[in-house]
Amino acid sequence: MLRIIFAAMLLAAPPVIDPAAAASCYADWSVAAPIVRKQGLATVETLAQRARANISGAIVTTMLCEENGGFVYRLVVRDSQGRLSNQTVDARSPFGR
Repeated sequence: MLRIIFAAMLLAAPPVIDPAAAASCYADWSVAAPIVRKQGLATVETLAQRARANISGAIVTTMLCEENGGFVYRLVVRDSQGRLSNQTVDARSPFGR
């Protein structure tokens, strides 16, 4: 009986939507690279060059995401103490260039 009540509660609960999951993201660069070319976005190489001049730390992960009608790069950055942080930059002109 308890299982039935618990299952009914799960079905009745509204879904929790993670805003990060709501965006379309491409972690597979065989999929992302054609989008970068077609949309005229900054390449990952350009992103890495600009990041060296604009952030302290090293990029650990880069993902291309479609967000609010445009594209962004979502970055995981490791600082000199080993702490990780998330950053989002415009994919067309990362770091304002």
